[in-house]
Amino acid sequence: MHWVNVTATSERSGLEALETWFWDHGAVSVTVEDGEDKPIYEPPPGEQPVWEEVLVTGLFEEDAVIENLESALLEAGFKLSCIARLEDRAWEREWLHRFKPMQFGEGLWVCPSGFQVPAVARTVIRLDPGLAFGTGTHETTRLCLEYLDGLDVSGCSVIDYGCGSGVLGIGAALKGASTITAIDTDPQALTATRENARRNNVELRADLPGHRLEAADLVFANILAQPLTELAPTLVNTLRQDGLLILSGIMTSQRDWVVGAYDHLAELVEEAELNGWIRLVWKR
Repeated sequence: MHWVNVTATSERSGLEALETWFWDHGAVSVTVEDGEDKPIYEPPPGEQPVWEEVLVTGLFEEDAVIENLESALLEAGFKLSCIARLEDRAWEREWLHRFKPMQFGEGLWVCPSGFQVPAVARTVIRLDPGLAFGTGTHETTRLCLEYLDGLDVSGCSVIDYGCGSGVLGIGAALKGASTITAIDTDPQALTATRENARRNNVELRADLPGHRLEAADLVFANILAQPLTELAPTLVNTLRQDGLLILSGIMTSQRDWVVGAYDHLAELVEEAELNGWIRLVWKR
């Protein structure tokens, strides 16, 4: 079976209309990409960022009449970018070309389905890319996983604030932490975290923010600089005395801003930088 990819460009204001056009003309999927390679680093909390110019692609079945789609798209006032035919393939396994076993520190590994566990691995998190952010491929998650690898968390209570896929909490559980609480504002992330925990045979509690949290020995918060500054009192107050708070999701240029929100609440004991992103570790 073949597929037909039709891609058109639009300004941000026309995105909804273009997406609707694709669905109305029989697309089986619609994807949106940045049309100008301009990253969005810090969207306001609760807002969905959209680029100024976007590429919108509709995937059609092989019986789609390309000439009809092209003329209808132009008549609707949209700009056609390209049309391409695609061979069918095992799409659900395509990510394996990009996502392979990854090592963090000396002994912590994240390993997807279909791969052999490396013999040198001491702690292996079984995880496939999914709808939730956080599999270790981004610098912010890598910084947290590398720090976790060097910690003795046996018997510790851990909070993973902004859990995404649950990778940090699951890693802590596999290393011997006694209790794990995962927090995220996205219900989809909580679903992914619970499923990933089940797959790794560990137990944790996954909740939306607002539930009462018991003080923890170790708190990870891998989110963004703005919510980190707003949550400073909340996150520090979730720590037990001498507990550690690991912050990530911070660009190097945002360091002083974040430090200013925490330096009167806790002691900065460690920091690291990777490709323009930093990790800050605080002790209460």
